Amino acid sequence: MITTLNETTSSAISKKMTEMRETFGATTLGSVLTLIIVATGEDIDAPLEAAVRASHEHPSRVIVVDADTDEPTGLDAEIRVGRDAGAGEIVILRARGETMSSLDTLINPLLLPDSPIVTWWPEDAPSSPVHDVLGSISQRRITDAASSSDPVASLKRLRRGYASGDSDLSWARLTRWRGLVATAYEAPPVGLPQRVTVHGSKKDLTVRLLAAWLALELGVDVKVENTPDAPAGPQAVVLEREDDTVELRRGEGDAVVISLPGDQEDQTVPMPERSLYELLAEELRRLDPDEVYGEALAQAFSKVEDASTFAKDKPEPTDAVSESLEAAAVRAADDVAAHLAEAISARGEAHLVVTGGTIGTATAEALPAAFSEHEVDPEAVHVWWGDERFVDAESEDRNHQAVRTGFLEKIAFASGKLHPIPSTSSGMSLDEAAAWYGQELDRAGGDRPFRTRGEAFFDVLLLGVGPDGHIASLFPRHPSQQLDGASAVAVVDSPKPPPLRISLTWPVLNSSRHVALLAAGEGKAQAVADAHRGIAPWEVPASSVRGLETTTWYLDAAAAGDAAAS
Repeated sequence: MITTLNETTSSAISKKMTEMRETFGATTLGSVLTLIIVATGEDIDAPLEAAVRASHEHPSRVIVVDADTDEPTGLDAEIRVGRDAGAGEIVILRARGETMSSLDTLINPLLLPDSPIVTWWPEDAPSSPVHDVLGSISQRRITDAASSSDPVASLKRLRRGYASGDSDLSWARLTRWRGLVATAYEAPPVGLPQRVTVHGSKKDLTVRLLAAWLALELGVDVKVENTPDAPAGPQAVVLEREDDTVELRRGEGDAVVISLPGDQEDQTVPMPERSLYELLAEELRRLDPDEVYGEALAQAFSKVEDASTFAKDKPEPTDAVSESLEAAAVRAADDVAAHLAEAISARGEAHLVVTGGTIGTATAEALPAAFSEHEVDPEAVHVWWGDERFVDAESEDRNHQAVRTGFLEKIAFASGKLHPIPSTSSGMSLDEAAAWYGQELDRAGGDRPFRTRGEAFFDVLLLGVGPDGHIASLFPRHPSQQLDGASAVAVVDSPKPPPLRISLTWPVLNSSRHVALLAAGEGKAQAVADAHRGIAPWEVPASSVRGLETTTWYLDAAAAGDAAAS
């Protein structure tokens, strides 16, 4: 039975589901979990079919979120029960426009009470699933990096944002390989291999994860013998011991051939490609965290770049030195407006990140005149914050307050284009507020640029520089620097009061086309000089944010030190 509801609400959907359950049978009484499928591609049939088949093993309420942010705001729904839904029921939500901004409110009334929640992204997934609005309410979060446009880059991003409870179908694709290798290794005579080689394409995620798992389990270095044109999956595993060799290799068709010491004949084991249903069903069998996957993922990308690499291989910074703080602020504002006008002309909208501090506030106050001079359409500009003090909404300590009077209230920004960081008045905890802001950024379209070098989301990023060289709320030698998995991070024990803050992270700060670093006064001269010596994020955070196109230091003569005014 299939029922369609147009221009509906979550409460109306819930009511209709109750009616259908009473009419066609209480199919959900035996359901053991809620499975949320986030449809990021055009085809939802394959994931739905897999979920329906898996429901016979794991009775579930399946909620499919099929979103289109470009359409007018609204919500349609399709409810399936009976034979059309397997051993459970299915709700397909077609959310449009601004409906996506309240996705958690939309989903909550439809969740099975007191049951585990699993969220599955069959294609493109957020880089930090646990910080996603749906991932944050889920016990398990399933991704499939192999289905993305760049599988290796996607899995690298997932490694940075990994949290206990995450898993990827690439790992489930390896289950049979891992079982065969373990069985072959334990066949007598058992001995620790001196060399291990995995054959296959380095672009294949299962090859990388298998090599990582073997390195962890055996405690030896594992070499990946790259065969770029190989079919999907590992092609061979060779364990070389002191006196013999164990080898598993792909044979004809779907078989794996195993060669063991002392055996006169090889063993052939069938290993057909696993269907999407089989992979999903395996993931749903265990709802506790798969810590072995987490360890293998970390091992596979153990050399993931440190913070400095986000700034490398970009144009070198230039200095714009003025006689006074006021002149430096006006100069910065003029360049900011020019960049925003260019962005709007090229892409139809622009994203600006503002900052607080003395020169940051002065720059914001100079922006209205610069907007007018360069004919910047404010309705096409999104405004974000690089960091914020986690205090009351009306506190003068907030960066939002610093730029509100001189900038925000003098320009007619469009509804929904201002994105302030939550305050304590929001009712959220510090961690919740940081996660929420990160989700807002990712939802706005920055998730991939924030995790991919060479891509940008922001058009202009304004950053004030502290006397110690800090930018945003990333301070020298502070642990918050190392938390780059999410887009925004909670900062505690800030060296500068107030102690609780929220800051954008390294990959996000380095996802701007143009970066404007602002410093004024003799007290900033040493930090400016230190930052000019080279990229060193741990010691001098201001040295490690670069724009994809330009990075400019806007300085007054005192902060510039020996630099001449120009």
